[in-house]
Amino acid sequence: MNFKTKILSLAFFVISSIGLAQSNCTTLKGCERKLCELNIKLDAAKKAENKNQIKGIEDAISQTKKNCTTKTVNKDLDQKVNEKQQKVNERTADLNKAIKENEGKEKIAKKRKKLDEAKAELNKALAEQKSK
Repeated sequence: MNFKTKILSLAFFVISSIGLAQSNCTTLKGCERKLCELNIKLDAAKKAENKNQIKGIEDAISQTKKNCTTKTVNKDLDQKVNEKQQKVNERTADLNKAIKENEGKEKIAKKRKKLDEAKAELNKALAEQKSK
């Protein structure tokens, strides 16, 4: 097995294990969920032997244990939803402007795609907020 194949295999394993483990966190709520997700990221960083990332995640876990409350989690989720909604609003305005100014089909299609991506991110944030 060559070096490139080894790297790709390792990346696939890490991504697969993150996806599997994250599904286990979805049943948790609030601070427990946040800690679960951070621990998954920590495991991935350790497997990748990324010392800087490990340190940062360990610090985040420590801060979460010290400061996390239902109120802070709710506030973080609300802020995330607001940011995603703002992005949708901006993308909608960009698309409407492109249509109004009769820009090319490719530009309009590109802006429509960006709007769809922003809406998907918003829906994901709303679903996360709903499950809190």
